[in-house]
Amino acid sequence: MIDPKPSADDARPAARAPESREKILEVAEGLFAYGGYAGVGMRQLAARVGLGKSSLFHHFPTKLELYAAVLDRVLERIEQGLGRDARSGGTADVRLEAWIAGVVQTLAEDPRAGRLMLRALVDEEPFPAVRLTPDPKSDRPLMSFEVRLGGIVDRFRAFLEEGIAAGTFRAVSIGDAISSVVGAVVFHFASGDLGEALIGESIFSAEAVDRRRRELSEFIRRGLIA
Repeated sequence: MIDPKPSADDARPAARAPESREKILEVAEGLFAYGGYAGVGMRQLAARVGLGKSSLFHHFPTKLELYAAVLDRVLERIEQGLGRDARSGGTADVRLEAWIAGVVQTLAEDPRAGRLMLRALVDEEPFPAVRLTPDPKSDRPLMSFEVRLGGIVDRFRAFLEEGIAAGTFRAVSIGDAISSVVGAVVFHFASGDLGEALIGESIFSAEAVDRRRRELSEFIRRGLIA
């Protein structure tokens, strides 16, 4: 969907940050989570936020920049959740449970977040592939959310390597282990009707979230413990 550039007829006073910017990101998160990148137009978003397109373009000159900012915002919340729980200290297996709890809690607090992250990882638009490191064959720089995602993955990789070196975790393939954890955590909170049919209740109920945290911790811990 290609939107025309803002016209003079659409000119309204530019929205003031940070309130308008945060409102745009909040509304865009829901639209992108359920409509995907291709299914959301800037005109549609402006109408939902209650802004003229000129005001929307004032904050985000392109849809790509807006989409990247929405993803970065979600990853920032995940990063903060991991940071709070990772400070608990202890052995690698204890800290692993704290990390899982941090991600589960963050995704459980916003039903849109898991669906949005899953879309970003598998959709072809607007990125054929999400990158964690620069590609020397491409002139596209890393987007802000890719930098943040790469940092989260690097911290988890270092954490697993530390556990393996200490003999707490078995000698697993680090890349495969990270992929398994990401899939197990993110897919559940993006599963919608399927997830609810499988567990027989809302995947976001307090009981279901607590049970998911415990089940994930046990499942992943048993897969990693030496």
